[in-house]
Amino acid sequence: MRRVLITSGGGAKGAFTVGALSHMFDNNTANFDLISGTSTGSLIAAFAAAGDIDTLKDVYTNVTDNDIIATTNLVRQLQQGNPYLLDSYPLVKLINEKVTDAVYQKIMAGNTTLCLTAVSLQTGIPTIFATKNITVPPGYQLKLIQNIQQLKNAMLASSSQGGFLPPVSIDGQQMIDGGHRTVIPTAAAIAQNPDEVVVLSNNPRNIFPGNPNYTSVIDTILRVISIFIQGVRENDYKLLDDYIARSQKKVFYIEPDTDLDEQNPTGLRFDRFLMTLWRSQGEQKARQILAAGGNPGGV
Repeated sequence: MRRVLITSGGGAKGAFTVGALSHMFDNNTANFDLISGTSTGSLIAAFAAAGDIDTLKDVYTNVTDNDIIATTNLVRQLQQGNPYLLDSYPLVKLINEKVTDAVYQKIMAGNTTLCLTAVSLQTGIPTIFATKNITVPPGYQLKLIQNIQQLKNAMLASSSQGGFLPPVSIDGQQMIDGGHRTVIPTAAAIAQNPDEVVVLSNNPRNIFPGNPNYTSVIDTILRVISIFIQGVRENDYKLLDDYIARSQKKVFYIEPDTDLDEQNPTGLRFDRFLMTLWRSQGEQKARQILAAGGNPGGV
């Protein structure tokens, strides 16, 4: 039986995914033929492929905003023509520290194919960075990961939210967060014709209700971002739902019942208390959904 795991974007809300994975590791159900991750899900996917749940639990409990992003002088950024508002050098440092040669070797020597999605600013085409050859879904391109630096670059690119964080230069293109095209990276997973799919989403299926009246520019922008993300997410779900309905394969949708952080749709708030809470919620939801046996043949 071919099993695949999909890990979604969501920034700090990735703690929910880590909680779900903790339950699966504890119950020996975290063995997958392929893991497809986007954004924060790409960071999680890499360590899940390495079988390193302890690092994930540590990171998604103890990091703060300062461990992921650095503030900048916005006026200077605009004057200098930099294409980002915040800096990601803390995240670069974290990736360099955690993605050791041993972690890389475990990923490359393992039976799990790791797929991380980023998007080219130049072409708008999503790229799947994979550790092994895969069937490439329509509209995507494939780049094979062949050394540790390529893995780190793919993880960083997939996590670099366009406009907020610096794009990552890869093969002459500026790569940004895969979540701009696929928040729940289903295409790479279902292109392999899996028998069972486990979806770990850090957001509920439906968008939360908005305010009765928007008068703040910031609140309006954040709401627009939420609406945009929801549109991408719905396309991802439709792709997967259609596959499940057509193939009658089994799927487990593990997602929160409500939005974990309504005020931060980008997920760029790394609060230790909240991440601990979200991890617990993810663990509980995974226990509930897996015990129920999933959804054979559709939702």
